[in-house]
Amino acid sequence: MAFVVTVAFLNGALNIINKMVNVRAKQVLGMANGTLINYLEGTVLALALALLAGDRHLAQPGYLGSIPFLYYLGGVFGLVAMVLTIRGMEKVPVAVSAVVILGGQLLAGFLMDAAAGRVGLRELAGLGLVGAGVWWNNRQSQRAAQEAAGETAPSAR
Repeated sequence: MAFVVTVAFLNGALNIINKMVNVRAKQVLGMANGTLINYLEGTVLALALALLAGDRHLAQPGYLGSIPFLYYLGGVFGLVAMVLTIRGMEKVPVAVSAVVILGGQLLAGFLMDAAAGRVGLRELAGLGLVGAGVWWNNRQSQRAAQEAAGETAPSAR
């Protein structure tokens, strides 16, 4: 269990680093070129990994055509998620972006588990706590922004 938690923690950290590199690539190269360089690099590395692992399916005629269309949607969803994240991370602090992304991931996972009938009271309570945390964080960020701008919200007095 400790190994799984460590891998998940590292994945989260690498995810944020990846997003920050992509934001910088967008700022320097533009959205289209920054996104393209990310996916070209990922494609080359994935191909090299597949070849090093001894998987030669890609060299067989017709293999790519035999893959169900649904599996290609992972790249489409990944691209859309990356573009949305890059757009958002330019406008909010990294920590806020990470919390909001985590909230969206948890909601999507919850909905998928609910559709599969794997949701109980414990999962619902956990999602509610995360949702409350995202709401609270957003509220505090808005209050800080208002105070920085010299305003004080009537509800904050």
